[in-house]
Amino acid sequence: MRIRSIFYLVPVLLASVALADNWRPISPVNAPTARTAHSAVFTRIDGTDQMIVWGGQDSNSIPFADTGGRWKRTTNSWTATTTNGAPEGREGHPVIWTGHEMIVWGGDAGTDSFLNSGGRYDPVEDTWRATSLTGAPSGRFGHSLVWTGDRAIVWGGATGFVGVTNTGAIYDPVADSWTPTSTAGAPSGRTGHASIWTGSRLLIWGGIADGTYVNDGALYDPRTDTWTPISTVNAPSPRLFFSVSWDSTHLFIWGGVNSRFQPLGDGALYDTVADRWKTISRTGAPTARLSATAVWSGKEFIVWGGSDAAGNPIGTGAKFDPQTNQWTAVTLTNAPAPRSGHTAIWDGSEMVIWGGSGECCNNWFNDGFAYRP
Repeated sequence: MRIRSIFYLVPVLLASVALADNWRPISPVNAPTARTAHSAVFTRIDGTDQMIVWGGQDSNSIPFADTGGRWKRTTNSWTATTTNGAPEGREGHPVIWTGHEMIVWGGDAGTDSFLNSGGRYDPVEDTWRATSLTGAPSGRFGHSLVWTGDRAIVWGGATGFVGVTNTGAIYDPVADSWTPTSTAGAPSGRTGHASIWTGSRLLIWGGIADGTYVNDGALYDPRTDTWTPISTVNAPSPRLFFSVSWDSTHLFIWGGVNSRFQPLGDGALYDTVADRWKTISRTGAPTARLSATAVWSGKEFIVWGGSDAAGNPIGTGAKFDPQTNQWTAVTLTNAPAPRSGHTAIWDGSEMVIWGGSGECCNNWFNDGFAYRP
């Protein structure tokens, strides 16, 4: 009986192996229009897993898109998001999920103006509500937007095509009100920086400040409205357009470009508990690139896509295991076409890639692929 049970298990085990390191396309039926520089967020409501895609640049025309869609994993189907009451179309905007709403704030409207408006989208009701403009931070692009569990924090960013800021504010969605964050001890104004919520503090690192690439950072505690600088010892070199992810303890920084716009193929992990940087192995790492996406799978950081210095899209990636400090290539079988400007989310079991741009001009995508590591 024991031998028979083992033989019964063999096809199950083989099926499990077959599913690993595998790409599969997601349905394009009723998907949003092809676009780049959009936002995407993973949601789970009443046991239903969805990805919400919104905004971005979907044509040569200005303004940018105020459209989007919800992709439901269980049915592999799309439903359009309403445009009734939606925020002004924009690109490059950050987005957060509160547990029942998606909040969009700031970004580039494509009309020589950066926005200080936003919206709250309820996927159950398919409705939008505007965020208050009273007390809101100045319009900006390339800023932080993180969710603390009951508040949103906006910080930094570019306030125009020249000029950056180190101001910010805390948004209370219940009261629909804003409270400014302190600038005492805050990092220098910047854009293109990394930002994550550690569980108790906002972590800022890197970016470009008044034309200078920087590799410093700080932690902001909203309870005390105070900033604390983080160590720069063994920090990654200054860079822009790098990949960022978070595993609940470590900030993951990889790739990007230096001030001479040369792609980088190195990175580091920042331990928020020990205030210490650890260099990431370069053996087996992806080729140097900018604007690659990165997600945390619960075991590995997965880096995929991006472009080279000439803007040529890349269709490769790799998985980094922080426990072993080792990289493993992501399979190319059935992988998406090379792209940059796409989004990547982790949905609990797979990395979902959607949209972005390919070679030249307006070769944008409205397809998506799920990768199971």
